[in-house]
Amino acid sequence: METAANILVGILFAIGLAGSFVPVVPGAALIWVGILVHKLWLGPESVSWAFVGWAAAAVVLAQVLDLLCTWWGARRFGASWRGALGAVVGGLLGIFTLGLVGLVLGPIVGAIAAELLADRSLREAGRAGLGTVVGGIAAFILRLGISCAMVGWFYAAL
Repeated sequence: METAANILVGILFAIGLAGSFVPVVPGAALIWVGILVHKLWLGPESVSWAFVGWAAAAVVLAQVLDLLCTWWGARRFGASWRGALGAVVGGLLGIFTLGLVGLVLGPIVGAIAAELLADRSLREAGRAGLGTVVGGIAAFILRLGISCAMVGWFYAAL
């Protein structure tokens, strides 16, 4: 029984870690599901409920950092607050309208559109769009780090 639980959790962890490379797949959330499944399946032989709670907080942190990095990247490259907000809104809308393509293009288009609507030049708007790409790369690095830390801490806690 324990072997089956460990195999299932290992599969969820592998998909979660791979999902850290693909923005559409919620990698940290899948890792948390693996931790929860392990706890529910094995009970006291698994990690503590406090650990499950901390892992859930890490998932929330990963999602919040994703949005903040988009905001930060746009602002760092000269976007106004409107451009940074446009990047975040564009990212959220992009996910729901165009899937993976929208997740990548949404923040760029959102930042550029918001900057142009704020009467900024095309060059300034383009820099804001580039900033969202830089923020996206920073978010990827942080998501991957959080996902790896969750897996490492899980095995250390066992």
